[in-house]
Amino acid sequence: VIVIGILGNGLWGAGMRAVQEREENILRRYKVTPITPVPLLAASMISGVIIYLPSVILMLAIAHSMYGMAIPGNLLSLFAFVCIGALAFRAIGLIIAAVVNSSQESQILTQFIYLPMLFLSGASFPMWLFPNWLQILPQFIPARYLMSGVSGILQRNETLAQNWQAVGALVLSSGVGMIIATKLFRWEKE
Repeated sequence: VIVIGILGNGLWGAGMRAVQEREENILRRYKVTPITPVPLLAASMISGVIIYLPSVILMLAIAHSMYGMAIPGNLLSLFAFVCIGALAFRAIGLIIAAVVNSSQESQILTQFIYLPMLFLSGASFPMWLFPNWLQILPQFIPARYLMSGVSGILQRNETLAQNWQAVGALVLSSGVGMIIATKLFRWEKE
């Protein structure tokens, strides 16, 4: 549920909001100020993380109280990893927002990226159900690293350091996503 929430928050939240602000000419008003796209995009990424963290706390509280899930031993690692993952997918959502022209196009492109990431990450179907050739493909998408890190921390009580590959992949996705979104950023609809 945490992985599905991060995917939705990042791809739907960041992408749709930025496109709506461009369509309503809100971003055009910032064009005449000395501000660059970087603070706007960074603010979108950080606000998305802050907005998502209470839902993670609520999910853990419900899982503990209603379903008897043990409280994870590495809560700090879990929250740090969730923040890193949310930043990565917010950056990917901002790339989508930069390349589309309207909200309708944003929905189509987001679906095109969201569904394969959801299915190939292992969040909706266990990876062992896939044929061998299909188990190799998810090694190239960030959602798989998000899923492996969250499941490692929650199920195997691993730390952030033990999930260094997943952390590295998500940090790389955040950086590359931010750079691409900055380069493709548009203030106006035209």
